[in-house]
Amino acid sequence: MSGYECAFEDRVVRAVLSGAWPGDEALAAHAEHCPICREVADVAVMLRADHDHARREVQVPVAGQVWWRTAVRARLESAQAATRPMTWMHGATAAITVGFMLAAIGIAWPTIVGGAEWAREVAMPLVSNGEVAGVVTGVLRQSVVIAVAAAACLAIAPVLLYFVLSND
Repeated sequence: MSGYECAFEDRVVRAVLSGAWPGDEALAAHAEHCPICREVADVAVMLRADHDHARREVQVPVAGQVWWRTAVRARLESAQAATRPMTWMHGATAAITVGFMLAAIGIAWPTIVGGAEWAREVAMPLVSNGEVAGVVTGVLRQSVVIAVAAAACLAIAPVLLYFVLSND
């Protein structure tokens, strides 16, 4: 690329874009001898030809087709807007169900621990090594870990359900 500019460069571009190229013989003669103007003229002619070709090839849809597509899109958007409250209701229902299930587990947990104690008492005479039953009972007594996990599930479930059930 050269480091200088030509004063006729702008006139060459205007002549090509207006469709008057090579109408002015003096300008065309200058473009033959000036490397800047010759390159500008060549590129501008190609761009003008590409623009004219693209204008001939464009296919504008029929007005009826545009109207039909718009009507279908409006109907689809209104259907999505109408189902949005039901989607939220399904998510809330699922979150409430998960909450009730976790609450039922929390209420039943003392019974489960009591059943484990009973099972330990029954299994101790049958098992020669009492450490296994002690470990199982100890794990079941650690209800704090299970309560934290249940609370985390209860807090995260509505958010996850929103993302799963969203139609966007």
